[in-house]
Amino acid sequence: MKDLTILVPLLNEEEAIELFIHATRPVLDGLNLSYKYLFVDDGSTDKTLDIIKSYAAKEENIDYISLSRNFGKEAALLCGIKKAGTKAVIPMDIDLQDPPDLIPAFVEKWKEGYNMVLGVRKNRDSDSFLKRFFSTWFYKVHNFFARRPIPENTGDFRLLDENVAQAIRQINESTLFMKGLFNWTGFKTASVEYVRPERSAGQTKWSYWKLWNFALDGIFNASTIPLRLWTYFGAAAALLSFLYASFIVLKVLIFGKDAPGYASLAVLILFFGGVQLMSIGILGEYIGRIFSEVKHRPAYIIKEEKLND
Repeated sequence: MKDLTILVPLLNEEEAIELFIHATRPVLDGLNLSYKYLFVDDGSTDKTLDIIKSYAAKEENIDYISLSRNFGKEAALLCGIKKAGTKAVIPMDIDLQDPPDLIPAFVEKWKEGYNMVLGVRKNRDSDSFLKRFFSTWFYKVHNFFARRPIPENTGDFRLLDENVAQAIRQINESTLFMKGLFNWTGFKTASVEYVRPERSAGQTKWSYWKLWNFALDGIFNASTIPLRLWTYFGAAAALLSFLYASFIVLKVLIFGKDAPGYASLAVLILFFGGVQLMSIGILGEYIGRIFSEVKHRPAYIIKEEKLND
């Protein structure tokens, strides 16, 4: 069994592969550990898979898995962790925004006895204002609801030892949020801070719409507290409605007929209609996830692979 797997999910990254290998190889060679690369091609439509195959044909420590279509980065990560077969796994983005120079610090913490070592960003200066704003609020909202809050400014860049990897391999969920699942496993955890550089090549595959849906997956996968909170909110609204109705009845009994304005009535109808639609939406998010899970479809399908011992 090799010591370390560098797990790299990729989608249409033909420009970045050579840069990534050349940047990481000197760092890995200096660790005095046996290692391999595992590239998981998530349905690329450019020459990504062909380039990976050409490297794998020449070098024994380069493995690859090709998925039958684009299943998403989370599924590719899960696939790679299940197939890694080494003492530790380090998931990395191929764009070199996860600095290879941080790998020795991860390994040092691992040798000290930590099961998981997180890469934590010191700041988000390399992100746009809008992305920083939504990221900050995502962590606040997620950690408010989550039973196990995730550390802020952490991504998938981390070291997972065999204990954590084995726990992840037992997961059979369809809707995946890997940062939450990594944290869910528990185990002894350390962190290493770093400054995230600019992307070395290619373009990001994450649009704001994809990030929004990804954030919803993270929040609703974290717990069922949103359902419980909305139950309390509905009970409070019902109580206030009852008190207001009692007030109107008493006012009519004491002061006679009363004709309330249509404006206030319209506002109340619109408010409670909105509350009901939001409630249905939250229920729909959970029901949709139940629907996905009960079908028991695999999170990914492997088209071809080349894995060395």
